[in-house]
Amino acid sequence: GINAEYGKQWYQRRVRVDVLRIEGYRKFCNKLWNATKFAKMQLGDQYTPLNKSLIGERPEGIHFSVIDKWILHRASVAITETRTGFTEYQFNAATTAIYNFWLYELCDVYLEASKRVFYKGTDAEQKAARHTLYTCLDVGLRLIHPFMPYISEELWQRLPRLGEETAPSLVVAAYPECGSGLWRDDPLDATMELVKNIVHTARSTKDTYLESKAKPEVFLTSKEPIRDFLPAMEDLIGCSSLSLNAPQIPIGTAVGTVGNRCEVHVLVKGLVDPEKEISRLQQKRATTMEQCSAAKEKIDKHSEKTPDHVIKSDNEKLKSLHAEVETIDAAIVNFQKLSL
Repeated sequence: GINAEYGKQWYQRRVRVDVLRIEGYRKFCNKLWNATKFAKMQLGDQYTPLNKSLIGERPEGIHFSVIDKWILHRASVAITETRTGFTEYQFNAATTAIYNFWLYELCDVYLEASKRVFYKGTDAEQKAARHTLYTCLDVGLRLIHPFMPYISEELWQRLPRLGEETAPSLVVAAYPECGSGLWRDDPLDATMELVKNIVHTARSTKDTYLESKAKPEVFLTSKEPIRDFLPAMEDLIGCSSLSLNAPQIPIGTAVGTVGNRCEVHVLVKGLVDPEKEISRLQQKRATTMEQCSAAKEKIDKHSEKTPDHVIKSDNEKLKSLHAEVETIDAAIVNFQKLSL
């Protein structure tokens, strides 16, 4: 009767436990732990934080790299988005901002890019990297404490204290604020987005042709201001050398593109079957040509009522597709020479 009906409704409405999500968050906790462990190794037992407060000041006499400046910018963004999430009761937005900062920006990018500095960099570079790493960890643990209090408290207790920090626990420690927005740098952030796309394209191209442990030579062709990022990109890509705008690209490279902003050439000569790659590139060319035709057809339908931003966007897309076709054609010619 009634009990049976109630039981049926409860069964239908119950929330199923997603075991994979639980496993994912367990791995995320491991990321926090390993990031702090890595930081402790690089900071050393005698490290003293250079700043007296949180992220709202820039210590004198330290020359930060573009990667240092970028991650401090992303920390500022995470603080803003988290505090906004709290203010507007959008707790999902707050947790997403913190999760993305820890996993996709600090761990996946900055820690990997900073290893070269800690192992091979100058004293000045290491000093800037230590300050940056400490600041990001301290800010990150404070941000995540309301959602993950136990692990954040345990890890924070292992870090040195800021100059004016008197709180015995994260429970009563100050929550991060952006202050004057000193580290905000939107143009740098936009360039870093391009850099990450280039790294992704290079790694995808490399993985398509080579074993995961292979370290080929990589050549970039771009007019974008990315030269200062090359050392970090070399480590993130996992290549033996990285060249920007070399006078001549050697024969035998696989090509990837980032729109019309960058060409990525991965040297695979002697490691792949040229005929198979020519066939694959011809199929890719056919697909790209279809996209060109669709874009051209859309542009032809523009009228006087079409908004200017739509016209501009469609024309840029068509231009980018044409550039991609030219790059594919060059790659086909390259592989044809390789097969002779």
